[in-house]
Amino acid sequence: MSMRKSIREQIKRIPGSVRIYRALRPQAPNNNQARPDFLNIKEAIVHETLTSIEAQITDSTSQDELYEKLRPLGLTNFGFVMLSMPDPGFPKISGVLPGMASEQTQMQWTGAAGIPLLIQTIDFVRSVAFNFHRFTGESLRNKTVLDFGCGYGRIARLMYFLTTTDNFFAVDPWNRSIEECAAHGLTKNFLLSNWSAADLPTGQRKFSLIYSFSVFTHLSQAAARIALTTLLRHLEPNGLLVITIRPVEYWYIDKYTNDRKLSDLQVAAHNREGFSFLPHGQEQVIPDYGEASMTPAWIESNFPGVQVLGLDRSISDPLQIYVFMRNAEQ
Repeated sequence: MSMRKSIREQIKRIPGSVRIYRALRPQAPNNNQARPDFLNIKEAIVHETLTSIEAQITDSTSQDELYEKLRPLGLTNFGFVMLSMPDPGFPKISGVLPGMASEQTQMQWTGAAGIPLLIQTIDFVRSVAFNFHRFTGESLRNKTVLDFGCGYGRIARLMYFLTTTDNFFAVDPWNRSIEECAAHGLTKNFLLSNWSAADLPTGQRKFSLIYSFSVFTHLSQAAARIALTTLLRHLEPNGLLVITIRPVEYWYIDKYTNDRKLSDLQVAAHNREGFSFLPHGQEQVIPDYGEASMTPAWIESNFPGVQVLGLDRSISDPLQIYVFMRNAEQ
């Protein structure tokens, strides 16, 4: 079974999600009828603005200057533009902005690609921006931000809607991730970290916001404790940490778990301990890596100095629960 088909089958098995899945799944092309794609939508909405920006670009135009020109388009259109890079219709813009990873890379890293994945990413970024203001009373505008486990830079590209390249840092322990970012023009402050996460390659720098998407969903209890300890240490006073976790229902749709008939055991561990972890087998060379679920209560019981402030999720990606937290002692 292909990865795309596996993801489809898993989503179908989530109660109440079939209609959502059908609305988002790629449609087969109809050779007898032209079907608008996102590039056509982008041209209809923002073509005039991009044409004007294209004419203003010089050899000295920086990414930050271009991001500032693109921000009036709004987050969604900003995301469409980033997804479309490089765009032969706007060669100067394409020469400044980072290119998008191939659909193959997107699928391999996340199990989704294109617009469905962009929708999930926009939902996460909107939630982070909204809840940052909700819990800190401040805007994310030009704040210091760390992406912990950046992958190929999926979320990083949209975070430039909110902050500058000087204030944004991204780390990942897999050299292929950092190489993929660099190959597409994401180079400034994209750093290789170590697998243990006992420290960060950012030195003693502290951040207003740290987020980690689909990282703690794969860590053992030991690894999760180390990583959370490190990230909390790098938060500024009044800073916000956002991670994603899996709910207990995940164990009933995860193919790896179901194939081994381990769903009931993993659910029992989750209900008993607030945390459940299944390593990816003997062939897995990365220690403490597999599939994991946890509860917000597990976080608070293991980190008495942490305050879990709230939860959120995207209806298009319902098994990634966003958890917002901060150091309680400010």
